[in-house]
Amino acid sequence: MPVKIMIPGSLRNWFGGETEYSCQGERILDCIDRLDERFPGTKERLINQKGNISNVLIFLNGDNLRNLDGLSTTVKDGDEISIVPLAAGG
Repeated sequence: MPVKIMIPGSLRNWFGGETEYSCQGERILDCIDRLDERFPGTKERLINQKGNISNVLIFLNGDNLRNLDGLSTTVKDGDEISIVPLAAGG
């Protein structure tokens, strides 16, 4: 069973309307690389030039990557990655 990436409705235009994507990898970054292979430009939307997550929050099984090992966080079959866009406003 691969790792599942859940795609929120507000970002589906980046992913051809897909609601989820399955990938294989050892780390979150590997899964983002696979996602970028399928949907070119995804990585640069999610990760800035310094290699940090930007414009979104990324969760692994409900835990924010900021509280884990960031993009180096290891994943295993059956894990679920959620991408949540940041909202601005006041």
